[in-house]
Amino acid sequence: MALAHSYSAIKDFESCPRKYHVVRILKQVKQKDTEATLYGTAVHKAFEEFIRDKTPLPETFKSYEPFVERLAQIRADVRCEEKLGIRSDFTPCGFFDKDVWFRGIPDFLAIDRERGVARLADYKTGKTSRYADVGQLELMAAMVMSHHPEIDIVKGALLFVVVGDVIKAEFSREQLPEIFSKWAGRANMIEAAVDHGVWNPKQSALCKFCPLTDDMCEYR
Repeated sequence: MALAHSYSAIKDFESCPRKYHVVRILKQVKQKDTEATLYGTAVHKAFEEFIRDKTPLPETFKSYEPFVERLAQIRADVRCEEKLGIRSDFTPCGFFDKDVWFRGIPDFLAIDRERGVARLADYKTGKTSRYADVGQLELMAAMVMSHHPEIDIVKGALLFVVVGDVIKAEFSREQLPEIFSKWAGRANMIEAAVDHGVWNPKQSALCKFCPLTDDMCEYR
């Protein structure tokens, strides 16, 4: 079974293989939108329209304007929500190609070819940055460098707009073998579960938010 992986899919599997299997492979249930996810979607859309079309932010999001103003001022080849894909040999491909292995969509990407530098940002609407994971930036940076051989440095940022925090990370082309090896290893854990048909549940505080029903998991 060929799988297309992503940062969120890897995190879902590591959080609970059973939920990953039921939601992402069997597709027996869907993760329902919550007030928080709907808010995040609205913020992403407003930021994209501000940067791409210069559409003013709605009054509800005006306090977040300093974040997107800085991004909008970057002079480079700017892309919003660009769909990226790579194959299992780490070569670039289309997001929907049959042989796509990893997929990613940077919220903001700016390519400065003259300097060989790219900037990427991901918008976060959570109420804390305490558990920020720069692994998301790491994977996305590797995909950007795969698609853009002229880029040697990627400067990334997780923008926690609600709490006014910025988590930065920088990655170089020299790190690509290590980055790809790490994410290949994490993807291989899922592919091994597919091969063996073993999807053991993992109990945690997140179980109370799980969409699985009692007959699907013993921890419900």
